[in-house]
Amino acid sequence: MGGLDKAALQVGGITLLDRVLAAARPVCDRLVVVGPARATDVVDVEFVSEAAPGGGPVPAILAGVEVIGPEYDVVLVLAVDLPLLTTGDLRRLVAALHSSGAAAASSAEEDGPNPLLAAYRVPDLSARAASLGLGRGAPARHLLPAGPALVDLGPAALNVNRPEDLAAAELLAAHDHQPPKSAPKTP
Repeated sequence: MGGLDKAALQVGGITLLDRVLAAARPVCDRLVVVGPARATDVVDVEFVSEAAPGGGPVPAILAGVEVIGPEYDVVLVLAVDLPLLTTGDLRRLVAALHSSGAAAASSAEEDGPNPLLAAYRVPDLSARAASLGLGRGAPARHLLPAGPALVDLGPAALNVNRPEDLAAAELLAAHDHQPPKSAPKTP
């Protein structure tokens, strides 16, 4: 999107960040966003930075996994540019993870499963991310184990990578998908 701040883009009057966080809030005990702190309508969100910002998704995911630590067994990795996600979609990913025992990812990508719309076992993701290291541009697809459970999330897997994607998300959100309900702000 030409260097635009995707998190601040809006679909249905709600930022992409708030849409993803609102979908995740009912499923997640803890919300960790790797990136600069910003205002959000969703409560109890932690913002953390990776060691070398701008290195791509793998170092960012490693930073997030290090923050949550071994306290949790399952983690959802969600890109910010998924404005049509619902809580139900995320529950389906987690259920598929529990059924498969490995990882579960959206199957809507032309290039295979989407590692940035996936549920992982924390120890497995931590080990895979650490093995890929902090180098720039490590392919995120290597975060998934061989043969992850695939979940067809249909339009919910739409990534906003081009202006046309944003327009499609607006149209779908207006006609087919209700925007996620934002959690009230804390006083």
